Amino acid sequence: MRPLLFGNGRLLICEDELGIIRDIYYPYVGLENHCNMIRAGIYDANLHVFSWLDGWGIQQRYKSSFEENFFETLEDLKTDDRENMEIGFCASNIGETIFENQSLGLRVRVLDAVHPSSNYFYRLFDVMNISPSSRDIGLFSNQNYNILENKIGETAFVDGDMLIHYKRDRYFLHSSYPQFDQYAVGVAEWKGMQGTWKDMEEDGMLSCNAVAHGSIDSTISWRISGIRPGESRRIHMWIVVGRGHRQVVDIHRKLKENGPANVYRISFNFWKAFIEHVDALPECRNLRELPEKVQDAFYRSLMATVAHMDVNGSIIASCDSEIKQFGADLYTYCWPRDASWACIALDRARYHHLSKEIIDFLSKIITVDGYFLHKYTPAGDFGSTWHPVPMIQLDETGLPLYALYHNWLMSKDVWIIGRYFSSLVRPAAEFLVGSIDRTTNLPAESFDLWEERRGSHAYTAAVVHAGLRGASEIARILGNEKFHSRWSQAAELIRHAALDLYDDSIMHFRRSPSDSTLDASVFSIWYFELLPANDPRVVNTMRAIERELTRPSGGVARYMHDTYHGYMNSWIICTLWLAQWHIAVGSLDRALELIKWCSDHTFSTGLMPEQVSDDNTFRSVLPLMWSHCTFVLAVLEYLRAVSDNQRKE
Repeated sequence: MRPLLFGNGRLLICEDELGIIRDIYYPYVGLENHCNMIRAGIYDANLHVFSWLDGWGIQQRYKSSFEENFFETLEDLKTDDRENMEIGFCASNIGETIFENQSLGLRVRVLDAVHPSSNYFYRLFDVMNISPSSRDIGLFSNQNYNILENKIGETAFVDGDMLIHYKRDRYFLHSSYPQFDQYAVGVAEWKGMQGTWKDMEEDGMLSCNAVAHGSIDSTISWRISGIRPGESRRIHMWIVVGRGHRQVVDIHRKLKENGPANVYRISFNFWKAFIEHVDALPECRNLRELPEKVQDAFYRSLMATVAHMDVNGSIIASCDSEIKQFGADLYTYCWPRDASWACIALDRARYHHLSKEIIDFLSKIITVDGYFLHKYTPAGDFGSTWHPVPMIQLDETGLPLYALYHNWLMSKDVWIIGRYFSSLVRPAAEFLVGSIDRTTNLPAESFDLWEERRGSHAYTAAVVHAGLRGASEIARILGNEKFHSRWSQAAELIRHAALDLYDDSIMHFRRSPSDSTLDASVFSIWYFELLPANDPRVVNTMRAIERELTRPSGGVARYMHDTYHGYMNSWIICTLWLAQWHIAVGSLDRALELIKWCSDHTFSTGLMPEQVSDDNTFRSVLPLMWSHCTFVLAVLEYLRAVSDNQRKE
């Protein structure tokens, strides 16, 4: 799990549920994870005991309540006297982790943030003595990197107030205020050498070795003497990430000149302004009427979606690298399907500038033949795959077309649809027309959205229909009647064929002509407007999903007898699809129950998993970007329905 994320579109840093930094992605969000772990510890000089903070009691959250003068109380923070900060609740990207060890009588609060536009990560350690006697302690931070994703050929050295790790053109500069008073760099995880932290663990002292290379780590420490009962002391630490020595040193010097802890105020103001954009939507006037956890999850979902996005428009499925333990691969790829759903959600929230970046990325990775491959790295290269040639999922070509059309519906920006007509719309639509199986009028067989089985699936048919219908409307808007007619006719062929998948004997849509399994993804039949949401065939299908796929915890499984990461786990997206249908047919109370179920099954930081087991434990990755962008969609659709009802009254 990665319950805390801090990023800016180039740098993404993730912490696990123990407060250990596990992932440092740079220079792409999701590509080149340079971190093994960064963890902190305490040496009690009175008791001669060392303890890692990740073994203490822990509370993690994003700070969302701000007491008056919060920023001014941070040591050495220079603020603008004219600033009028709103006191009270405000979603932020400032992480707050509280470690407590009753036996040692210590509490450590850690505030974390990444600067919104400059590539550095900032930590503030607030160490409090909660024992009845004065204390002498040492605070330590151990850095263990995998620069360029391996331990070979790395160098670390100390230069004045800077500790720098580097390999090739990847540099990681560490500094602090007050300056660290001990340090060590040395061999780690090589020929029995565990790392420089062993010295610290044994006696609280470091060797002060100033340079090492190969498979290495580093440790820095600060002596904190004479902390009285109830007193706290602060240590400020930062990590600057860049492509060269001069670059990271220049950022470090500017950071010191401007007042290091200014990053908290800057981060707060940036994300506050980001949230105010969606707050201005007419339907969001009812947002404050929702349960507080739903409000929190809505804002967090917006920020979590964007956290997975690179400045080049790529958006990864999940930053949680722990998943590699299950299959030697990751979720840090850009699936055109997931990217398109993110695009739809961001457009629905009126962040059109962000959805445009995703569309631009998609226009650059589409093949010359007009289709998308399985998945891509954030740099735009073809990613790993378990699909045999031709490695195509047709829904992943249909959904980007629909996402672009949805952008038009939301923004009415003709420049966007005009700009991408030749590079994206025409080649993708023509490929999809050519992919229709003329014996069934369904899209040719390909892997389903779950990437588990080949066939002509209802979800794929609905999405390809929506993509072709959207493409035909774009052609009409741009005055190309030939393509409008060709693509709309193809969409209608698929629509009629897809409706034949309804099976009267089982009272729901089949997953495919040869597979009658009840699958939550057939929500796509009404969502992409092949039928109205209140059509009896849709009603029967959605009621069957609610009846047969709802789990004891209250969430909704993907399909009968699903075994991925456990038996019929609830999926956040499937639960929200059911909520969206209830919204569409006016069952707003039930819709809110399902939305609230999702917000109740988040980590304490508000981040959502892919799956929830029947015993309410999280399964697979946390966070999953698709969970978050679907939550944004569902809440906005719910708020719009509430607003529509109010107007009718």
